[in-house]
Amino acid sequence: MPRRQERAGRIRDLLLYTAIGVLIVAALSAFAVHQARTGGSPNLPLKWLGFAGMTAIVFGNTIRGSRPLWGRQRFWLLVGLFFAMHSGLGMFVLMRVPTVPLVLYGVLPGVEYVILAAYLDFFLRA
Repeated sequence: MPRRQERAGRIRDLLLYTAIGVLIVAALSAFAVHQARTGGSPNLPLKWLGFAGMTAIVFGNTIRGSRPLWGRQRFWLLVGLFFAMHSGLGMFVLMRVPTVPLVLYGVLPGVEYVILAAYLDFFLRA
């Protein structure tokens, strides 16, 4: 029985990774079509892609590392509030600057992860 569950888990993971890959390709294709129709730049919006990647790293690692807290509604509320603040501030900044040095995308996720961990520790200390 455990072998059957292990195989089912691998199949589920493969389907999930395939779906994620298809979504990424679909999103990039939609962006390319939009840029072609509007006469936009053929360059990718690297500052926005970098921000999305940074967001995925910070919040993905936080959520993955906090598995024991998944059942607590307060955890999700705090993560959601931090995500809203992160997204709002990030969009505010990115809309006002023409480019972002890529080195910032290497440094900021670590800093933000430490801040998020301290924030969650402070408010979830029980």
